Amino acid sequence: MSERPKVFGNLVAEVIRKNTCVTCGGCEAVCPVNTVKIEDGTPKLVGLCISCQLCYWNCPVASFDVTEMEEKVFGRIRTEDEAAIGVHKAIYAVKAKDAEILGKAQDGGAVSAILTQFLSGAGDGAVVAGVEDDRPWAAKPIVVTSKEGILEGAGTKYTNSPSLVGVASAIQEYALRKIALVGTPCQMKGIRNIETGPLSDERIKDAVALRIGVFCMETFDYPSFMEYLEGEGIDAAKVDKFEIKSGKFIALQNGEEIHNVKLATVKSLVRACCHTCGDFSAEFSDLSVGNVGSPNGWSTVIVRTDVGEEALGAAEKAGLIEIHPIDDGKRGLGLVNKLATMKRNNAEEAHVES
Repeated sequence: MSERPKVFGNLVAEVIRKNTCVTCGGCEAVCPVNTVKIEDGTPKLVGLCISCQLCYWNCPVASFDVTEMEEKVFGRIRTEDEAAIGVHKAIYAVKAKDAEILGKAQDGGAVSAILTQFLSGAGDGAVVAGVEDDRPWAAKPIVVTSKEGILEGAGTKYTNSPSLVGVASAIQEYALRKIALVGTPCQMKGIRNIETGPLSDERIKDAVALRIGVFCMETFDYPSFMEYLEGEGIDAAKVDKFEIKSGKFIALQNGEEIHNVKLATVKSLVRACCHTCGDFSAEFSDLSVGNVGSPNGWSTVIVRTDVGEEALGAAEKAGLIEIHPIDDGKRGLGLVNKLATMKRNNAEEAHVES
């Protein structure tokens, strides 16, 4: 660390004003005096900064070294074959066996099934993305302790949730001691910083027992997203599900498609910070999950750590999921690698341009 303290003002100058803040919620989660708060998607100082530096050094944008973190988390750096998607042990196509989960979850329901087993075992809660009561599809972190709660947070929201705020809530307000976190690639980087960084938070480090990252190419700016839907004559409150498949952005209502456009149509809605993020497959999670690379109705699951391997194995042993090898062809792992490489290259270009 530098000799001069890196305070919240440095975070404002180096991250927030540059529109590279990912709104993971890490700065609010670690602030010891609760004076950093996420308001309208932006971290703000609402009280006195005590110059503890925690917000800065735990920010995945201000401070994150990929090679150093790989050594800390995995005990090694990625090989040449792992260049696109990061360190991993195995990759599978996974599908939940529970009809209720399949009816609510995205794609194969792997995340919901694994969380269900986690809560049935030694876990006592999970942090997932729910939605606000008065703003349709505005994602927010929710703390769940049951299968019903897991299903409430099932499905992709396509707007950002400051999920690390939910981790702090699970510990401080719910007094949970062994939790799972589901989040995007930037949130996985944030939690790893908080657990292993130069100013780590021991409370969070001790409580988070499983990290499930979701594949993410980008998320939408909420006001822009709602304005777009309104302009298309779509009542966001009535939409059951959004999907991105085969280069199309799709909205469903009562199980029927009500909107289907090329993905390029909604590119202008993407948050600015997403353009400089090069992590597609949540490279620092225990398990990474997405729909790319597996048949329709299945989830692709990348196992990265022993913790992830144990969680996936426990769900299979409990009869909650079925697991199959994943195709290595063009539409299998080839597509995962292609998209991961594309996102990394786009981010590198964006950094050069800035």
